[in-house]
Amino acid sequence: MLQFILGCASSGKTYTITQKIAECISQGEHPVLLVPEQFSFESEKNILDVVGDGNAQKVSVISFTRLCDEVERIAGGVCGEGVTDADKIILMTKAIKGCREELKRFKRYSNSSSFAKMMIDSIDEFKTAFISAEDLYDAAEGIDDEQLKLKLLDTALIYENFDAVLAEKFIDNTDRLTKLYYALENYKYFENKTVFIDSFKSFSGQQYKIIERILSQAKSVTVTLTDNPEDTRAFGVFSNVKKVKNRLSAIARGFAITVQDDIVLRGKHYAFEDLSALEDF
Repeated sequence: MLQFILGCASSGKTYTITQKIAECISQGEHPVLLVPEQFSFESEKNILDVVGDGNAQKVSVISFTRLCDEVERIAGGVCGEGVTDADKIILMTKAIKGCREELKRFKRYSNSSSFAKMMIDSIDEFKTAFISAEDLYDAAEGIDDEQLKLKLLDTALIYENFDAVLAEKFIDNTDRLTKLYYALENYKYFENKTVFIDSFKSFSGQQYKIIERILSQAKSVTVTLTDNPEDTRAFGVFSNVKKVKNRLSAIARGFAITVQDDIVLRGKHYAFEDLSALEDF
């Protein structure tokens, strides 16, 4: 089951989530609360204030980073040294030189350190969006523009070689969520759990894939989003949030998961009325 709690800023979404967590604990459950890294301490404090010290220990407050740590600690499968930005440039240079003779469009840049840095940034973005080298090869096959096709094929080749060089000894933090996604296929961390996702504005491609695992395993998932359902403008303040909601709903439907009616919070609890008026502008 998937349900959304919607409301404008300071409408009480986190308070509602906290009350629902308290209800779960009273029913003997051990719920999971997934929040952004910077909200971990505040969320733990909110839970502690509402349910008390003893019951607070029954709630797992995690971020995506903490979830990686937890699964790696229990399920294992991670070994190697962490890689620094300086290491990445050296390894990328090695990867590019290793496939230099196969490059069609980027061969003349193979000795450029600035090109190596650009490829690191590009590949980091691909990884965050959960786009693999194989995806780039597939995309290139469907492109008629010959120059663009060659650029994609060269990028995919460099991406592939860079990962191979990394895998010899190092661990790239950019890969952690991707590795977590595959680890959760067998290690069902969220199986039959009640999960709450709070305080996110959007998700990266990797994070969506983790949420896919959560939805496929959990008993129920509740997500808060800062949205005004009455604002239906295509390019309004909440248009990006609505896209997040639609994408999560589509993932749930892909697993034949019921999407329950939204809980819409219409109250506002600003300290100053001016803030409320500004939001309505």
